[in-house]
Amino acid sequence: MSGLTEQEYSTVLRWWQSMFLDSSALKEKGIMPAPTSYKAQLKRCDSADAAMLQEGFRALWLPLLDKGVKDSSQSLEAWATVAAVLVHIKQDNETKLATQAGKKVDKQGKATDKSIVSELRFAKLQNAPTPDEFLKRLRRIVQQVDGKVSPTKVAADILQWFDEHYAWQPRKADKRISVRWAMDYYQSASQKVSNAN
Repeated sequence: MSGLTEQEYSTVLRWWQSMFLDSSALKEKGIMPAPTSYKAQLKRCDSADAAMLQEGFRALWLPLLDKGVKDSSQSLEAWATVAAVLVHIKQDNETKLATQAGKKVDKQGKATDKSIVSELRFAKLQNAPTPDEFLKRLRRIVQQVDGKVSPTKVAADILQWFDEHYAWQPRKADKRISVRWAMDYYQSASQKVSNAN
């Protein structure tokens, strides 16, 4: 379930779909389309605090509270960051962010010798010192991969980053998000892509 509880997974997915799927797909899934203002307002937010003030965020947060998500300032900040980043994901291709960032392809899907996201930019995300800096760097990378990643996997990564950022005790190295991202990124970068498309 990509690190989210079943309730979080379904709430995040429905919330994201309400903003990005066309009306016929939404009708088929029984989801009400979100007002277009939700996406526009959240896209302009430069911080979790700014995102918390938006109706689009409340449309995600209130159902999560109803499903038992812990109501704390850390949780609020993490979920506001989820909302501010996920509005930049245009297509759910079910791929992890680090895997997509490491791929050596251009916008047309042709193989290149450089990853979509440079090692330097990816390292900056891994070393983000504050939640606001993390939000800005993560959003930049989502835009660089043309908004084609899994919204639920990105949400799980964001929540894990916040857990680690505020944790009293460090996690084992192989369990940390930055290590997992590095493994996914370099594994993806080392794979050959055929130009057959």
